Amino acid sequence: MAPRSVKAIVMPSPGKLEVREFPYPSINENSAIIKVELSGICGTDKHMYKGEVIHPREAPTRFPIIPGHEVVGEIVEIGERASKIMEINAEPLKPGDRVVLVCDIRCENCHSCRNIYGFPVCEKNVGVSYGHGISCKDPPHLFGGWAEYVYVIPEARLAKVPNGVPVEAAVLTELLAVPYSAFGRVMNLWVYGNGYGPGDNVVVQGVGPLGLLNIIMARLTGAGDIIALDYVDYRLKMAEEFGADYTINMAEIKSSEERIKEVKYLTGGRGAELVIECTGVPDAVPEGLEMVSQFGTYLIEGLYIDMGDVKINPQRLIMSKNATIIAVNGQTYQSYGKCLKLMKKYNNKVRFDKVVTHKFKLEQAQEALRTALSKNSMKVTFKP
Repeated sequence: MAPRSVKAIVMPSPGKLEVREFPYPSINENSAIIKVELSGICGTDKHMYKGEVIHPREAPTRFPIIPGHEVVGEIVEIGERASKIMEINAEPLKPGDRVVLVCDIRCENCHSCRNIYGFPVCEKNVGVSYGHGISCKDPPHLFGGWAEYVYVIPEARLAKVPNGVPVEAAVLTELLAVPYSAFGRVMNLWVYGNGYGPGDNVVVQGVGPLGLLNIIMARLTGAGDIIALDYVDYRLKMAEEFGADYTINMAEIKSSEERIKEVKYLTGGRGAELVIECTGVPDAVPEGLEMVSQFGTYLIEGLYIDMGDVKINPQRLIMSKNATIIAVNGQTYQSYGKCLKLMKKYNNKVRFDKVVTHKFKLEQAQEALRTALSKNSMKVTFKP
């Protein structure tokens, strides 16, 4: 029996969180309702909480909102037509199925939707996505994962979770899809002498959840040596646990020049074929470019919002090396299902579920955000 009301965390404005109740909605033949099992706190959620500007591709955050775009849960209701078309790989859906929410909304009719492979760059639905792009002030309200239930609109899509994938792994799908999509682009260049392939060395700048999942992706794709940089011992230890061969503690090696020298030493003086930015800090870019080898690639994944300008020497850091720079803003729709298959196959070996280090109730919203912003956490989640 459906409840009469639904609890959700609302962010009415930056820096404010409160638990509110909303009426349980009704569906039509094109929509669905998910009972949330876990919903993650992402870097974007932290930036919204701190009042920082969202990146130019998105419209301003539509406060008040129910945050949360990393969502896994169980279908409790689904319309007849939605059950046939809502799954990302066209699988039939029914109540009781565990699914991951595909957070970005596409119109499928504009030039970008029809011509840019997979990535959510819709010209009509600019910034329309679960967790920050749809306000909760209008019915049916439930457009974010930090809630007991999520309302799935007709334009949204779901990815069915295979049996054997723990809920703690499934909640990582949206985030894992970023490095999955990024590695796909970089590996396509390998035949031309650039890019990345098995045996190549990889540097990961920043070992939050995104950086950790990039380490996992590098490991699964056959990287040579994996080198991780961060300020926090806790995160560097997790980096080692998940596949980093070497770690550099930036709190101990405080000089950028010394860190670059250490990376060059660990890579035989050449630098790494692939350096991945996962910090969200512009100053990481010139340092990372210094670490790139001849014909190497610099991959930017963490700079989702505008945190200011940075000065670089393009001739010395890019042109003279024949270096490639690739930016990956988001993930392809197709990557959701692929990532779930990856987790099913490798979770016993890689233990994706161990990336989730904390679970909080909705009533613990402030404590959860403090934990997510602290140094001693990885993926922090809500379990309604």
